[in-house]
Amino acid sequence: AGYETSSTTMTFALFELAQHQEIQEKLRREINSCLVKTEGKLTYESLSEMHYLDHVINETLRKYPPVPTLTRKCTQDYQLRDTNITLKKGTAVIVSVMGLHYDPEYYPNPEQFDPERFSEERKSKIHPYTHLPFGEGPR
Repeated sequence: AGYETSSTTMTFALFELAQHQEIQEKLRREINSCLVKTEGKLTYESLSEMHYLDHVINETLRKYPPVPTLTRKCTQDYQLRDTNITLKKGTAVIVSVMGLHYDPEYYPNPEQFDPERFSEERKSKIHPYTHLPFGEGPR
């Protein structure tokens, strides 16, 4: 974690915004609208009203996760579905975050930069534990 993940995410967000002028303009309108209410001051309240900015950041983290893989350990034996393979308790498992984030079963057109995936109307369709840019659990 630290500043490198933030700066890298910002770089990729700016790259995507430069490639998608319509998304950039929508985000710019939202930011300007929120800042007008606070006389141009960036406050916690104004940031919390920038929902489209949140969508853009989440989509950036989906396409460019700072942590491409996660390592976990089986806490109990686990039979892989439709196989005769059992992962024994204590087995290390590597989860491909990139694989999840680019799986069309979970994210249709995964190569497309689409912040609307994280809109209120659509985010409920995101399968739990398929958006893991920083892993899962308490911070």
